[in-house]
Amino acid sequence: MVVKLDSQATLGAYSLIEYEHAAGAPGPPAHVHYEHEEAFHVLSGELTVDIDEQTITIHPGGYAVVPRGAVHRPRNPGLVPVRFFFICSPAMDGFFDEMAHLNATTGGAPTSQALTELGSRWDSSFVDLPSDSTVPMTVE
Repeated sequence: MVVKLDSQATLGAYSLIEYEHAAGAPGPPAHVHYEHEEAFHVLSGELTVDIDEQTITIHPGGYAVVPRGAVHRPRNPGLVPVRFFFICSPAMDGFFDEMAHLNATTGGAPTSQALTELGSRWDSSFVDLPSDSTVPMTVE
């Protein structure tokens, strides 16, 4: 994950982040932001994004917008890595920094409790987390 524009640079208006999901990466658990939108723009590979009851596959040059309040999950079920930009408005780069740290310190399997606590600080409500267990994932 590379933060291209952070909350300090945009005065909190948005974050621009470049990310790569490895082939077969499950991405984060399904979640919802009530005060933030996200937009994904694929640079290479294909990104699959579940948005509410719809599944979208985004090809290079394509994009998808996740409106506030939509349950979503970006992932890469494909056989090659996917590189993409995503924009969060307002800015959420602090959330992704914390999520990357949590993911790294737990070997990619944070506990449901840790995800819930992190989400509560950053307008991220994880959906259908198993209770008292670890959640294999990659960060968004």
